[in-house]
Amino acid sequence: MQFRIDTGNGARELILDRRNFLYYAAQKLEENPVPEEQVIEEAIDRPLGGASLEDIPLGGKVAVIIDDATRPTPSRKIIPYLLKRVEQRSRNIIFITAPGTHRPLTEEELDKKIGKDVLKKYGVVNVDAQREEDYQYIGETEQMKTPLYIHKAVLEADYLIAIGNIAPHNVVGWGGGAKIIQPGVSGRITTEATHLSGCFERIEDVFGNVNCKARQEIDAIGEKVGLNFIVNTVLSAQGQILGLFCGHYLKAHREGVAFAQKVLCPSIPELADIVIVSAYPCYLDYWQGFKPVGFSLKGVKKGGIVIYLFDPPEGLCGNSPAHKPILEKYLNKDEKTARKDIENGTIRDLVGICNPLCHYQVVEQVQVFCVTDTLTEDECRLLRFQKFTDVQEAVANALKIMGQDAKIGVIPCGGETLVQVRRE
Repeated sequence: MQFRIDTGNGARELILDRRNFLYYAAQKLEENPVPEEQVIEEAIDRPLGGASLEDIPLGGKVAVIIDDATRPTPSRKIIPYLLKRVEQRSRNIIFITAPGTHRPLTEEELDKKIGKDVLKKYGVVNVDAQREEDYQYIGETEQMKTPLYIHKAVLEADYLIAIGNIAPHNVVGWGGGAKIIQPGVSGRITTEATHLSGCFERIEDVFGNVNCKARQEIDAIGEKVGLNFIVNTVLSAQGQILGLFCGHYLKAHREGVAFAQKVLCPSIPELADIVIVSAYPCYLDYWQGFKPVGFSLKGVKKGGIVIYLFDPPEGLCGNSPAHKPILEKYLNKDEKTARKDIENGTIRDLVGICNPLCHYQVVEQVQVFCVTDTLTEDECRLLRFQKFTDVQEAVANALKIMGQDAKIGVIPCGGETLVQVRRE
């Protein structure tokens, strides 16, 4: 059986013996999908949950928040349709990037996300998370008492629109919705509180769980800040818009999650001994690339092997360089050490430590063979991954360990796929 698997930064050819093959976990797509233009037009014109662009104050300041280069959201496709409606109410519009703790967007990335013509017309606030003076304290949440530091450009707007993508997430269950606010345009202190809360749960219980602690908290933050209108995509592996969910930040998001569960959570007959997973579309660096290898736990037996196809152009955490010191210090340690250092105040980067805390849970349950041309030997050693440059060699070695009759599963779009064992 032959496969060609996209890694985001190239492709890998794979041949499997039929006796070993167990599943190929592709997304569930309709045979005749609705054209993207029709999906966009209908969703914007029929918002969910009572929110409406007609509520934009005449001449009011409208902020359109977009996610960053680590997300596949095709915001540039959507923006012209959105602007056509918004401009009927106001032309006082600004775009704001939502990088969370990642680096600011490059000019090329801004063009890809928004478009040069739109940028010239309206301009953009390219958020830099390292500029703490750009964030303003507005109080705290009721449940967890999270201190809220929000970017001033967001607070200055009369109406907030967020363009994002709905996909499984390792800390907040599902992306999209109010996640564009937290961590998107929130300060470091706010993000530390929400992300640490997510890392005190087992990652298998967080993946795809819309009721996990961190998701509940960021939803509360979305209400506190006043997120008026969301535009959230559900995408195919090729980046096509399969569904668009617009309207109330909570109600439209939940409709989108229900749709995403049907598309992005394919059934498998049973857990595999070996799973081959591509990092696509979360392949820029390991800060994002943890998601695919983490999600793969849903498709492999404990004690099994994950063959991870990962060619990150920005290495360990080039897209989130502020977290590199904490990753280099803690990835090869253990949860007990990390939690002790959190409690005694040794760790200052409380957002960064979330990646190792999740990572420990993977390497304690499975072996990871990383097929890569871009990660170095030292980086793989730090991650406790065994490095390979050829996927067939990795498969052969995995079969030697797990047995020549071991069952193999394939997850071609690992960054946005959460498999589930089929129930009889």
